Amino acid sequence: MKKATIKDIAKAAGVSIATVSYILNDVKTQSISDETRMKVLKIAQQLHYVTNRSARSLKLQKTGLIGILLFRDLVSQPWSDLKYVKTLYTLERLCGELGYHVIFMQVDGDAPSYDMIRERNLDGVFLINVDQERFSTVSRFFGFGIPVFVIDSWIEDTLFHKVLPDFESSFRIAGTLLGSAPDFLVMDAYNNAEFVDTIKQLSGLDEERIHRYESKEGLDDFLNKFTDRKGLVINEFLANEIVRTRGTQDRIAVLCTSHCPDILPAHVVNLSYELNDYKPVVGMMNGNIQDADYSNHNKFIYLSVTS
Repeated sequence: MKKATIKDIAKAAGVSIATVSYILNDVKTQSISDETRMKVLKIAQQLHYVTNRSARSLKLQKTGLIGILLFRDLVSQPWSDLKYVKTLYTLERLCGELGYHVIFMQVDGDAPSYDMIRERNLDGVFLINVDQERFSTVSRFFGFGIPVFVIDSWIEDTLFHKVLPDFESSFRIAGTLLGSAPDFLVMDAYNNAEFVDTIKQLSGLDEERIHRYESKEGLDDFLNKFTDRKGLVINEFLANEIVRTRGTQDRIAVLCTSHCPDILPAHVVNLSYELNDYKPVVGMMNGNIQDADYSNHNKFIYLSVTS
């Protein structure tokens, strides 16, 4: 396959060769709109453009810094500060094993600040629980060639890797463990609407049988419709609240998306997800950082189910 050139990118983007060169080399003295910059960078990645190695090595002075941005829940929950603790710890440990330092930042829903991205020259970025709107905003700050992985989010862009629980397998296995197909689903309040819609579709349940947590009162009203019925609950902290207040531990199966099944009563049916699956994810990010020619077209990485 013929290698893409700057001329190819310029033609596809409808801009001059000089403009493409300025953008790819991150020249700050030129006034180029964010819209044009993003368009050129996306086309460059779609064409699998690779810069000259010697020029690239001069340009990319690696910092050894990987950013982890956790987007706080738009719907406040009592367990919001707890549900990604094990994921964060695992990512930090795996990045550290490869010699990286991790910079962690929580992004507030009401008044988000992206100063860390502006001020730091990050080698790679993990975005956790990000909605499409804030992703579109924050992705403007990532330079050409910086790998971006999103966790628990469904981003409508083929350029970015998505890391998700294997819900399709989870629903099938949970139904078997319950002894019959579930009658309802209670799910965590993820920020990403597209991810929520995907989970609903995979569940195979009608909309009126699915509840996305927003308040304790709303949850109680929903569960009152399914007394003595079997159902699924996504997130063990949410499930623990249900068991504690309603005593339904023998009628639910729990998908432990926070990797903390031990907080549940002993007899609650539950499935969890393999934290070690983040090792190849971090390895992919490292490959992108270290090798200009590294390519992995697997844009969806699913965390395998464990019981």
